[in-house]
Amino acid sequence: MEEIETLAASGDYSQWLDSQFALPQSSHYQWVSTSLPGIGWTTATDVVQTAWRDAWWDIAVNGEDQLRQRVAFALSEIFVVSMFGPLINRPDGLTVYFDTLASNAFGNFRDLLGAVSRSPMMGAYLSYLGNAKADPVAGSRPDENYARELMQLFSIGLYQLNPDGSRKTDAGGNPIPTYTQADIQEMARVFTGWTDDNGGFFPGEGHVTHHARITPMVAMEEYHDTGAKQISRVLGVNVPAGLTAQRELDFVLDRLFQHPNVGPFVGRQLIQRLVTSNPSPAYISRVTAAFDDNGSGVRGDMKAVISAILLDPEALSGRQGNALSFGKVREPLLFITHLWRAFHAVNGLHKRGWDDEYEYRSFNFQYVRSFLQQNAPLEALTVFNWFTPDDGPSELVNDGLVAPEMTILGISGLHHLMMSLVHQTYTYEVHNMTASLDLSQELALLQAGNHEQLLERLNVLLMAGSMSGEMKQLLLDYINDHSSTVPDTLVRNLISLVVTSSEYAVQR
Repeated sequence: MEEIETLAASGDYSQWLDSQFALPQSSHYQWVSTSLPGIGWTTATDVVQTAWRDAWWDIAVNGEDQLRQRVAFALSEIFVVSMFGPLINRPDGLTVYFDTLASNAFGNFRDLLGAVSRSPMMGAYLSYLGNAKADPVAGSRPDENYARELMQLFSIGLYQLNPDGSRKTDAGGNPIPTYTQADIQEMARVFTGWTDDNGGFFPGEGHVTHHARITPMVAMEEYHDTGAKQISRVLGVNVPAGLTAQRELDFVLDRLFQHPNVGPFVGRQLIQRLVTSNPSPAYISRVTAAFDDNGSGVRGDMKAVISAILLDPEALSGRQGNALSFGKVREPLLFITHLWRAFHAVNGLHKRGWDDEYEYRSFNFQYVRSFLQQNAPLEALTVFNWFTPDDGPSELVNDGLVAPEMTILGISGLHHLMMSLVHQTYTYEVHNMTASLDLSQELALLQAGNHEQLLERLNVLLMAGSMSGEMKQLLLDYINDHSSTVPDTLVRNLISLVVTSSEYAVQR
């Protein structure tokens, strides 16, 4: 509430954004290193995996750089890597990968593309770490995985787009593909010769040391395909012969970055992750314009893009102008981070390791994946994230709307969990959790009989002032009907009713 009141007092959203842009980055890697002094990064993977999750929850709830971390979370759902698969025993690398997204969240999108493309976690996850040029004798070809996803998921998408995100069409009214299978095969030749800094190349030879998992990949030129590549359909120009692996990577990323699809394709997804699932074409166009030029001739300035997304008129007043389509369903993780930040949840001391050799403060939120499908970032089941930008129940899709997060909402399990968190009656799936809520202000208002003021506080704190009059009246009736209930329990019941309501589930 104090953050809301400070912003309201200043009345200057741009100033708040600037202050967030200026804050130093919270490092998950440093958090784990400090909490596990002397940890054997290479061998104690179970301990580090737990600590990485603890780090994320602590920084998400208590970190000062909340905008950077929120944008990093959004980016982690676009530039997806996951512990499920080849990275299951690489928590150190995953920790650094998330920090890499955070460190580039306020930089330039071109730099973000470069950092992701040289990440050993992305290289291992999408199988181009140790990707060799074609061997005609053996009949081998370069792996196409990253070449495809770089275009399909990370930059330009499947179809040519207008600045407002709509698809361009040919004379027959058909959408125009951005690339072909031949383009993928040619692009795959670009991503040859890259490995980790162990110097190993073929599967099993590298990616085994802590240092190799947390530092950018390096090139082994003898495995890089230096021939010319025919990718003019995507890049506007073919790749000349004779380039080193690094020069060729820069050449391709520079030109891919200039593709007109990048602004609307990435911009729409960031709007969806941060503001609303169904942005208008005009909203997407304005964000595309900010991506294309930050006002000083710079393309891909993430600060300009984020500012355009959060300060857009549709973001600030879409609830009033588009009541039926504006908003986004909250992701399960964001139900919890919001609750804990709102009421200053206090974590506790927990022991880690086979002999309990490590002890540090954490929320100890580890065991609810079966209820939420989300337990922490970087744990989606596929490279397509937990959901895709165009997901949604048929009732909405038939009306031209999407609601991606509803794919994983699992509402009954989430309601059970949220009531447990609010009441701190931790059942089996959240046993040994520590997240004590500070409800002193709410209790004081209830006990003073200021019931409407209490409800308005919850309205602002939890729902950004979007609570309907009908919902307020139902809650007021509930207070009056349960006047004999212990005050602490009544306050917790009220909060539970808010955070398990359909109005709260849709962030507006």
